[in-house]
Amino acid sequence: MSETTPALDEAFERMAAASFELPNGFVNHGAMACEALAVLDCADDIDSWARRFAQAGGATIEPVASAGFQWRQALGSYDRLPEWIGYFAQAIDDQGWADVVQVWVPRLMPALRTALFHGAIRTAHAVRAIAAADTAPRRGELARALGYWAARYHAGQPARSQGPADDPRTAVVRAAADGARRYLARPNILHLHGVTGAMAVEILIGHIPATEAAAALAQVHAEHAALYAGVEPVAEPHPASPPGGELTAAAVHSLDPHQVKLVEACQRGFAATGDPAFAAAAETVTGRP
Repeated sequence: MSETTPALDEAFERMAAASFELPNGFVNHGAMACEALAVLDCADDIDSWARRFAQAGGATIEPVASAGFQWRQALGSYDRLPEWIGYFAQAIDDQGWADVVQVWVPRLMPALRTALFHGAIRTAHAVRAIAAADTAPRRGELARALGYWAARYHAGQPARSQGPADDPRTAVVRAAADGARRYLARPNILHLHGVTGAMAVEILIGHIPATEAAAALAQVHAEHAALYAGVEPVAEPHPASPPGGELTAAAVHSLDPHQVKLVEACQRGFAATGDPAFAAAAETVTGRP
C-alpha cells in the first residue's frame, strides 16, 4: 500500500459519514474493505466501493466531544458511540495514535469476538493504514474503529495466558491457519471470521507491549475454541496456488467484502508461513477450483 494513497483517505472521509451497521443488522464493511483493497494494490477500485457502502443505509454517527467522559461507565454502551468517537479523536490528537493503540487495544482485547470480531478487525485495518501514513482521515477512521469496539464491548471467552510466547505474532498466524483448516471443513461466514479475526490480531500485536501480546494470543485461542467447537480441521487442504492477482481480481469483482478481506488475510498468512490452508481458503471463498 502506497503511503500516499489519496483514494484511501478519500474513502475514509466518505465512510466517516456512513453508518456503522446496516438496516439488516450487519456491520458496514466499507472502511475495512477499502483498506484491504489498498493493501491488495487495487486503488482504482476503492472509490466505487466506498461510494457503495456509504449509500448502504443505516444511521450515521457524528462524534461528540463530551466533557468529563468516564469511559468505564460507558464501556459497552452503544448509545454512547458518538461520545466514544469524540473521546478517541481527542485522545489521538493529544497523545498520538500509537500511544492510544498501546493502551486501548489490550484494554479491549477481552471483547475480541464483539460484533463477530469486527471491532478488532476494523481497528486493525485502521492501525495498518495510519502506520503507513498519519493523515487526518486515517486518524478519524482509527477513532471510529476504536469507538465502535468500545461501544459494542462485550467480554468473550475467559482466556488463560500461557506466559510470553517466543513469537506471539507467529503463533497468532498459526492459529489463523488452524482456523483456515476448520473453515475449509465447514466453510461459512462464522468460520471465515475466525481467520480474519486472528489475522487482525496479527496486525495489532505489532503495536502493543510484548506482555499484552501474549494475552491477545490467549484470547484468540479461547475464542477459536468456542467458535470451532466440534469442527475437525482439514488435515490436507486441497492443492491451491499461492493467493495472487487472479484471486484478488475474483474477490474484487464479487463485490463481497468478505472475499476481499479473506483473500488479503490469506495472502499475508501464506507469505508468513507458506501454509497451504491459506491458499485453499482463499480459493474456497472466491469459488475458484
